[in-house]
Amino acid sequence: MNAEMKSEMGDDQTAAVQIGGDAVRGRIIRLGEVLDKAVGHDRYPEPVARLLGEAVLISALVARSLKFKGRLFVQAHGTNDGAISMLIAECTTDGDVRGYARFDPPSLERILAQNPNPDATTLMGGGTFAMTIDQGADMDRYQGLSAIEGASLGDCAEHYFRQSEQIPTRVRLAVGQVQVPGGAAQWRGGGLMVQRIAADAARGDEEESWDMAKAVFATLTDAEMLDPDLASDTLLYRLFHEQGVTRMDPQDIFAKCSCSRERLYDTIKTFDAAAIEEMMDDGRITANCEYCGTDYVFVPEDLV
Repeated sequence: MNAEMKSEMGDDQTAAVQIGGDAVRGRIIRLGEVLDKAVGHDRYPEPVARLLGEAVLISALVARSLKFKGRLFVQAHGTNDGAISMLIAECTTDGDVRGYARFDPPSLERILAQNPNPDATTLMGGGTFAMTIDQGADMDRYQGLSAIEGASLGDCAEHYFRQSEQIPTRVRLAVGQVQVPGGAAQWRGGGLMVQRIAADAARGDEEESWDMAKAVFATLTDAEMLDPDLASDTLLYRLFHEQGVTRMDPQDIFAKCSCSRERLYDTIKTFDAAAIEEMMDDGRITANCEYCGTDYVFVPEDLV
């Protein structure tokens, strides 16, 4: 491992990497408690939570690489042939992630009866994959689209970078439940993204380095990415020691929803008295955040 890797990387972090000098660049991510909080707590059936976890991994991988302050959304919209109609994961450039999925239980039951391990295309029924960059209220949003194709959202991300960014990219994601000693199973996730850097006068033709990185990348397994006892630096060295690999300082990822009672209160207060009265059910207004599942309850006295 190169001497430049000074700060140890642990769970719930992501970091930039350079392979073969600077011929190939990418990012690695390992999520433990953060992913369990974002997709767990029995809010989703296992296949839905797994696919949503992939969206969370992609959002964090890309958002933490942005050079400005803002947010990145990963969205997948399915068709009537699938069970999951929508997935959305959001990560701020500070590393705050949250995610939400909308699915149809009868359709999911039908799909699982035919295939107990459906892939992304089957679960979504095809559809559209999108990444949206939000730089704030005074800036236009940038969105790129691609088709939902392949076994995972990692495959969709590869299509996206090839079509929207014209950057040769490989993405490998793993999401699964790992048994914690003395406790219940918890969701974990890992991901690795590598991209070829365009040749220039200084780099020359780096095709050989890219081909070697792709070949080694293809040997990466889900078990390696999900193993809580396999350090990220050890994994990187195992994969790319022949080419040389440098990991930059890690960046933290947090499971943090942007919802709040104060923001919801401010929204409700924009309505007139008649509209607020209409919202009341049994003397209270109840609202639920679809992302984190938090319930907010307001009684008339709160809105005076």
